[in-house]
Amino acid sequence: MALSKILSSAFLLAFALPFFWAGVDRRQPGAQSASSRSVQSCRACHQPIFETYIQTAHFKTSSPATEESIKGDFSAGRNVFGARFKMEKRADGFYQTAYESSAARSRTERFDIVIGSGRKGQSYLYWKDGLLFQLPVSYLAGAGGWANSPGFVDGEAHFDRLIPPRCLECHSASFKPAGAPSAPRYSSDYELGISCQNCHGDGSNHAAYHISHPAEKTGRQILNPARFSRDRKLDNCALCHSGAAREMKRPPFSYQPGDKLEAYLLPESDRDHPVPDVHGNQVALLRRSKCYRASETMSCSTCHNVHQLERDLTWMARKCLQCHQTNNCKMAGRVGARLMSACIDCHMPNQSSRLIVIDTSAGKLPIDYRNHTIDVYPKVAETMLQAMREK
Repeated sequence: MALSKILSSAFLLAFALPFFWAGVDRRQPGAQSASSRSVQSCRACHQPIFETYIQTAHFKTSSPATEESIKGDFSAGRNVFGARFKMEKRADGFYQTAYESSAARSRTERFDIVIGSGRKGQSYLYWKDGLLFQLPVSYLAGAGGWANSPGFVDGEAHFDRLIPPRCLECHSASFKPAGAPSAPRYSSDYELGISCQNCHGDGSNHAAYHISHPAEKTGRQILNPARFSRDRKLDNCALCHSGAAREMKRPPFSYQPGDKLEAYLLPESDRDHPVPDVHGNQVALLRRSKCYRASETMSCSTCHNVHQLERDLTWMARKCLQCHQTNNCKMAGRVGARLMSACIDCHMPNQSSRLIVIDTSAGKLPIDYRNHTIDVYPKVAETMLQAMREK
């Protein structure tokens, strides 16, 4: 049985385990630097790209838990959440403690791995017996502090949510399986963060050759996604940006850039219906766009440069001008000088995810993500105009 199937079964069993365990084995595999080996090997020849890429959310999507990587606050008075959880900074690391209602019993686990760059939020994982589990308290940027982890019920504390390989595949460069089929675990040989190899394939031979032949400009090349067909370009991104519900046909981390994704994941059940969620299925949303359907070449890289941090919406809107003219926008006269800064928010608005919801004492709190279906959203446009008039 594949490790992913075994871990999925273990995931179900995990919720049957006692909340407070005795004699927990907290040993963890050797920590890896967020500057993963494969990225560092590219640095010598690609320094400018390296310097910009390490600032991106892709690179920072997972990292060792340190004072620099954890966004949550451990200062006195701000490290208690919901009177049931306490976050502590100790000499040997960072810890999360959950208390029973009587406060007589508690369970403590260590922050071992950070998931997420922190722009929207972060979740945290801890090691137990060679497997990874999610801590019940996460960090939510919009709330400015600690919050229940997505899917965790407010007022309850569980430490038994197992992290399967498919999740790690989209948040790390490599997590190798180890152990017997009856007792699967992750190897200590892993790389955090999305690295060059995720998009360019294994570059170890390429790097070794060009380090020993610095004057050689050809020689052993790596895969360049820019030369892929449009479908393969999309597949490169769709591995992690086409939804997590697609069933696997091959083991995690076996997809190679340039391969057909449908040889690795089962096809989406229906590409256009129901409407994909704004979290995690950006490729399906893009395919619904008139811009995409009218083009033979448009792909994710038409608008995105994954080597750079992209947060300036005015700069991003200039990509639209490769095909569109501002004087054709029906809102141009009403928006005026703010047209370029409003372009992305108007035609690719931030919308609430139906899948990622935080349970709070005040109710459900959805998280907003940008809708990648480029379209006309009349209600969004009117709301934006109203906000502009009120300023």
